[in-house]
Amino acid sequence: MPAPETLGPRVVLHLLSRAGYGPRPGEIAGVLQSGPTRWIEDQLDPGPDPELDQRLSRFPTLSYTTSRILALYNADPRSIGVILDEFTSAKVVRAVHARNQLEEVLVDFWFNHFNVFVNDGFDRYSISSYERDAIRPNVLGRFRDLLQAASLHPAMLYSLDNYLNTVPRRVGNRVVGGINENQGRELLELHTVGVDAGYTQADVVEASRCLTGHGIDNLNTSGQYVYRTANHDNDSKQVFGLSVPGGGGEGDVQRLFDHLASHPATASHISKRLCQRFVADDPSPALVERLAGVFLRTDGDLREVTKALFGSAEFWAEAFGAGKPKTPLEYVASTLRGAGAEVNQARAVKAVLQDMGMPLYACNPPTGYSNRGADWLNPSSHLYRMNLALDLAAGAVSGVAADMAGLVRTGGGNPDDPRSAADAINRVVFGLTLSSATLGAAASLPTSGSVTVPARVGGLLFASPDMQVR
Repeated sequence: MPAPETLGPRVVLHLLSRAGYGPRPGEIAGVLQSGPTRWIEDQLDPGPDPELDQRLSRFPTLSYTTSRILALYNADPRSIGVILDEFTSAKVVRAVHARNQLEEVLVDFWFNHFNVFVNDGFDRYSISSYERDAIRPNVLGRFRDLLQAASLHPAMLYSLDNYLNTVPRRVGNRVVGGINENQGRELLELHTVGVDAGYTQADVVEASRCLTGHGIDNLNTSGQYVYRTANHDNDSKQVFGLSVPGGGGEGDVQRLFDHLASHPATASHISKRLCQRFVADDPSPALVERLAGVFLRTDGDLREVTKALFGSAEFWAEAFGAGKPKTPLEYVASTLRGAGAEVNQARAVKAVLQDMGMPLYACNPPTGYSNRGADWLNPSSHLYRMNLALDLAAGAVSGVAADMAGLVRTGGGNPDDPRSAADAINRVVFGLTLSSATLGAAASLPTSGSVTVPARVGGLLFASPDMQVR
């Protein structure tokens, strides 16, 4: 995989900020020594992370099945609060502390692509299984496998009402059941070929007919996927160029997934979404076309598509551009990582994300949160960003420990001199890439007052314009 090995710390900062949640202290120097290509290869083949596993051991409910969560809730409704607190806290801990940074960014990307809303009824109990069992194992696998795992997971079947999607039947003088188009529509519009692919309302209906019978055994006690033959429309179907013969039963949706996962429109739609997340808000059509070609040649191998993205000239050229504005999650995680923070308790961090307009797993529309950095630019969110940086540097974020004086000393600086402290943090965290304007502002900070020099300097650097983009 081609990567610019000799262009210095700015390139490495760009890589760590796009393919991960930003550098921790000393990480830029480490990647410079081994080379960005080696870092990318390691990230594309994620190995064990025992230190992260140890941190996550504080959250035993992460491994609970939906059935167990429902049983606990039925015995004591208060238990779901603890379970969701652990689930959302684990996302913060992973973003800040995981060695396999690319994996965490991809889990976030693909969950957002196949979004479900944590506060939507049954999804409160099944969302942990959804991310753990459907999304996480497939982010570097085949898109076809990810598509099926996400589409037929009970969390998605509930979120898009497919558990109500049945062939209409006449019982006496009444018609019982009926086609629910929600998942059929989003399968085409959001998850595969995209809204501009040229499908019709008839294709939505036919896709929904393929999805009939795929539901949930019991919303209150078990919450497991089930296929009910009697609820499936077994007549022939025509979906966006696919002929589905009658009598196919459960195989109808498999044929549909096969067709959509290998469709050129899906290759283009998925490639554009990836480019928008990792490269630019308005990515080059030529780059999208090249990635779509990799998608089609490799049968939707997401590892190969991701590898090609990081091997593109367009990705690396962005290291010398204006930068892509960070989402709230990207900003918060990168600030905590840059400060070398230890997240012992994540509730205050999650509250800040909510204040910034990006509460974890709480995007209501199925579209998920925007991948466009420009959509996150607003005065209110940026005020919260600055306050977080200042509070973190001052040791005022509950449950999070960061040592600004230690950062200064690690970088060989004088904790009593603002200019020296700024230069030291710039060296150890940012690889000497901070702008002269930011460093000049830090150097001019007063030395007197109740807040220490390292806290003043660190707060300003982590709140700076340099930190707002990746």
